[in-house]
Amino acid sequence: MFVARRLVLAHFAVALAGFLLAIVLGEWQMIVRSPLHAWVANPEHYYRSVTAHGTVMAYVLPTLVAMGFGYAISELALKQSLVGLRAAWIGFWLVVAGTVIAAGTVASGKASVFYTFYPPLIANALYYVGVVVVVVGSWVWVALMTINLRAWRRRNPGATVPLAMYGNVTGAYLWAWTSVGAASEVLVLILPAALGLRETIDAGLARVLFSWTLHAIVYFWLMPAYIAFYTIVPRAIGGRLYSDTMGRVAFALFLVFSMPIGIHHLFADPQVGAGFKFVHAAMTGLVAVPTLLTVFTITASVEIAARLRGG
Repeated sequence: MFVARRLVLAHFAVALAGFLLAIVLGEWQMIVRSPLHAWVANPEHYYRSVTAHGTVMAYVLPTLVAMGFGYAISELALKQSLVGLRAAWIGFWLVVAGTVIAAGTVASGKASVFYTFYPPLIANALYYVGVVVVVVGSWVWVALMTINLRAWRRRNPGATVPLAMYGNVTGAYLWAWTSVGAASEVLVLILPAALGLRETIDAGLARVLFSWTLHAIVYFWLMPAYIAFYTIVPRAIGGRLYSDTMGRVAFALFLVFSMPIGIHHLFADPQVGAGFKFVHAAMTGLVAVPTLLTVFTITASVEIAARLRGG
């Protein structure tokens, strides 16, 4: 029985509502920057729009999609009812509440700092509180994915974890580690400054902490799509996955290679040493490996389906 159906649909509904808002803001930004429209009378309105657009697209939309998709996978792949349904709803409402708090602050014109919120730009403290609440709500999902996998293992000792859940938990762990960077930046550096508890801020350290999140978050965005490519596409086209093992290796490599490479966004920053930058440059190149494995596996799976149809 799919007991988490309403929970999953609630995540997708809020995610799509935010996505539609972000699309409208993005189109407006494009128009006012084009020859088709005069520049806005108040430039702050433009940056307010960019902040709202970036916050929704970077944090709210992918987080809600990954959470809803993850809850569905937990039940459908493991063939068991979701453990911790009440906690999952709490996590969902935390994300919604954090989104409302952050969005309200941006809409009021008190947080036009873009989604990267690099110092010395400092928004109203409520914006950062909202972002932190969203992250905390997502951590509930991370914990529940671990709990549900362990419950399945107890019921199925020695059995191989379904590939969809394997990728799902990998994505959850990736997000748990990835989000620590931006969360640390906000809680340790920016929020105290926004509350007036400190007069100075280490902008260089803030950029390093945010870069911790800045690149690896991209793979968190991609995980639901990769899971769909590996587990849904081969069945949908009437074939089979070329290699289950290759899929698991790709997910594991994403977890290993994607997290420590954010410093490549700071190659022009003087406070990061050249040796450290070199290591991150090399690790950045290695991320191509799981990508190439995925491209090969999915392409081979499509060919298998074509051959089964007589191609």
